[in-house]
Amino acid sequence: MNILVVSEYFYPRLAGAELVLWELCTALMKKGHKIYAVTSKTDDTIEYDVIEEVEIYRPFVTGRSSLTRLVFAFKLYFYLKQFLKLKSVDVIYNLAYIPTLPVTYLAVKKGIPVVTGVHSFVGAGWFSLINPISAAINCLLEMFILRFGRHNALQFPSLNSRMIAAPYFRAAGVTIYNPIAIDEMERIKQQTSGPQVRESLGVSREDLFLLFVGSLIPAKNVTGLVTCLRHLKKNFKLVIIGEGPERKKIGQLVTGYGLNGKVMMLGQKPRQETLTTIAACDVLILPSKSEQFPNVVLEGLAMGRPVVATKVGGIPEIKSANLHLIDNLEEICQVLDSGIKAQEDDSVVEEYSLDRVAGEYERLLQGLVKVGR
Repeated sequence: MNILVVSEYFYPRLAGAELVLWELCTALMKKGHKIYAVTSKTDDTIEYDVIEEVEIYRPFVTGRSSLTRLVFAFKLYFYLKQFLKLKSVDVIYNLAYIPTLPVTYLAVKKGIPVVTGVHSFVGAGWFSLINPISAAINCLLEMFILRFGRHNALQFPSLNSRMIAAPYFRAAGVTIYNPIAIDEMERIKQQTSGPQVRESLGVSREDLFLLFVGSLIPAKNVTGLVTCLRHLKKNFKLVIIGEGPERKKIGQLVTGYGLNGKVMMLGQKPRQETLTTIAACDVLILPSKSEQFPNVVLEGLAMGRPVVATKVGGIPEIKSANLHLIDNLEEICQVLDSGIKAQEDDSVVEEYSLDRVAGEYERLLQGLVKVGR
């Protein structure tokens, strides 16, 4: 198949849905399919690139404001109209939300089947995360795009998000879980020296090495985590990897609670360094108020690390002896003080391998191409 992937953001931005999309593209390419990707241009990228045989086109920039992103969507329609005259494309995979309307309407005109990947659906949950006006706008935008996009299928990374979004779409909805690169996880696990990583971070042998990885935004609830950990009886060191608007607020809480020697904020780190830190930690913690299907949980479990996470989004769908689910943050200290030990469990490695998940995508896309013919 010749597959066109359209996403507002793409490689080299490797986080969340963009990371999943990149790994999917490389896996499908290895299965013999041709991959074209159309995305936005950034300061550190060029307009046309070929990386691991994936052809990447970056015709123009997007932006952070609603207006600049709408301009991107408008220009994208006309760019893709010309693109599809020059390239033979069998099927399109579009990552929601900004490209969705121009991509799906153009695909219908050209008679090309299109799958929209919905890796972030919050719905009414927005009202518990941000101010009511912004929440209403975000909520309506999600519902409008899902309802009026002309998709042949909608792909969700969890049953939870698919069920919540179900009232707002008319196309077929399918669940395909996020993959993890098992070979990469195993290599990093084998190469990581836990004592060396601890020493480099100033974590003593006696400390419980806790780790958070993610954006510092209200939905991730790192402020709540810091507030709860002040009651932890065990000696601990919390390392925070990530950047975002809540960094200053988190720092103020750390100082206010007298936790400067126990909490360390490293900012954004390269992916390899982040994975190495995950492999060395005692416990990975995700205290989120809202999630879809976080890859960081899968990565922690794949490297044999115990994970403590709130029971939100698709996280409860992950089955592992090393996953400890909590209903609220007040339970964190109780779980940590009771002692957590890593157990032998390969279920995550077997269930979410990149090759297996890419096979599910391949069958979905081939099925739509076959129907279209």
